[in-house]
Amino acid sequence: AHSGSEALEILLALDEALALLDVQMPGMDGFELAELMRGSERTRHIPIIFLTAGSHDDRRMFQGYEAGAVDFIHKPVDTRVLLNKAAVFFQLHRQKRQLAEQLQERTETLRLNEMFVGVLAHDLRNPLTAIITSADLMQHVAEDEVLRRAATGMIASGRRMSRMIDDLLDLVRAHAGAHE
Repeated sequence: AHSGSEALEILLALDEALALLDVQMPGMDGFELAELMRGSERTRHIPIIFLTAGSHDDRRMFQGYEAGAVDFIHKPVDTRVLLNKAAVFFQLHRQKRQLAEQLQERTETLRLNEMFVGVLAHDLRNPLTAIITSADLMQHVAEDEVLRRAATGMIASGRRMSRMIDDLLDLVRAHAGAHE
């Protein structure tokens, strides 16, 4: 960019890994641009390296760090040093994007798993209700004590399973509410 305004437009439009800002730019100096960058959510986290042809003035250097700089380099710039420093930030940016993609994938997988558990739990209710109802009928009409005890055990197990299904559905609803 040829000016601070042009640099700001680029930074707001593109996903940048690093901003190399000259302290002395036409129209808006590097410190002003850094302040504007820190004021925008989109550009707040872009690392800044200030470049200056000025003297080694500690006050201006600290002003740069206070404006959000991660480094302050005086001209003439050793291109190897600058490229190595920039490479670190490019690698960090790539890693940040990879982590964001992984988080998004895992969030989607979790959402699909929760949806599957919700559907499964809901679908288990109907056959379980039929089993409990049949066992209840068997308990009431069976003349054999062994059958009545078996039916009682089936009812108790069915009710425990029903509570587990309710707990699963509550968990899915709670997670769905937390994601909204």
